[in-house]
Amino acid sequence: MLRLSSINPVAAFILKVVFWLPVCLAGWYYLAPSLVWPVGLLSDWVLTALFPQIFQGVEQQGDRLDFVTLLAMPAELLRGQQPGVSGDLVFTVNPLLYSYGLPLYTALSIATPGDAKDEDLKWNKWLWGLPLLFLFQVWGVCFDGLKTLLFTLGPEISSQLAFSPIAMDGVALGYQLGYLILPSVLPLVIWVVQYRAYLTEMVWAAE
Repeated sequence: MLRLSSINPVAAFILKVVFWLPVCLAGWYYLAPSLVWPVGLLSDWVLTALFPQIFQGVEQQGDRLDFVTLLAMPAELLRGQQPGVSGDLVFTVNPLLYSYGLPLYTALSIATPGDAKDEDLKWNKWLWGLPLLFLFQVWGVCFDGLKTLLFTLGPEISSQLAFSPIAMDGVALGYQLGYLILPSVLPLVIWVVQYRAYLTEMVWAAE
């Protein structure tokens, strides 16, 4: 019978990550409403503090976040309504698009070998990495909200915002960073910083 201890340590580590990743993904998806709660709370605080003239609040709906704005609804959405009917614009953001790094980070942490006394230290390191992951999830969610208003919902909405071209470019860059790079790269960076000694040892042992 093949034992992980008898094969290349890099291959053994990768196999353990591959084994644990689906388990962590299932747990992450099952616990999504609870994991979204701090992200929604912080996003609400950030957006209403920085843009009080735009955002009224961020409300959680299961594993989704509703962005409640102070902006007028587009005319086409009000067409056919009773005369005098108006409303504030509300749209939904999926925060799970920015949090899939959490199960990856968890799988990497679990797969890192160690004896029994290292287990508590391992989970302490894991806990220390969570705030950073949550903060950058807030980054992604907030920039998603701004991107939606500026670029997705059309000129009738974006014209209500007093954003300069430079500010709009900054929103686009922040969104791309939060959507394409941070969710996948940040968990790896945190794990490498926490276990750089083990990583060096594993690479040397594989040579």
